[in-house]
Amino acid sequence: MKVLEVLNTNRVNLALKTATKEETIQEMAKMLSAEGLLKDEAVFVSSVLSREEHSTTGVGNGIAIPHGKSLTVVEPAIAFARLESEVEWQALDEKPVSLVVMLAIPDSQQGETHLSILSEIAIKLMDDEVVEKLKTATKADEIVEILS
Repeated sequence: MKVLEVLNTNRVNLALKTATKEETIQEMAKMLSAEGLLKDEAVFVSSVLSREEHSTTGVGNGIAIPHGKSLTVVEPAIAFARLESEVEWQALDEKPVSLVVMLAIPDSQQGETHLSILSEIAIKLMDDEVVEKLKTATKADEIVEILS
């Protein structure tokens, strides 16, 4: 499964106003829920926050890739947010986060689907040029194109 299959412009927010990691995850879950991709938003948020408790998804360079696997997810999906203000995420480089790519994976597809999407995103986000484009893009369709 490719990123283009699970990300669209309806799931991109270029100026998300949040103050905490938890609030960011909740607001991004609302983006997925609005498209009917979550049967139970609260259960999904809980699965993402539970994952965060095990180890941070703040990968460094101002980026976090939170993800949740849950029976409540209807189909694999990605939401993207560029935060208006940086948020503390307990990232590996101990710096706050301003770009968040959240994955929602149905529990039944947690193996190969989850890993293929996560690795595709992670590889792209290791490229400083890609990250800079994500920070400066002005339209949602640019974000989809950059990540796809």
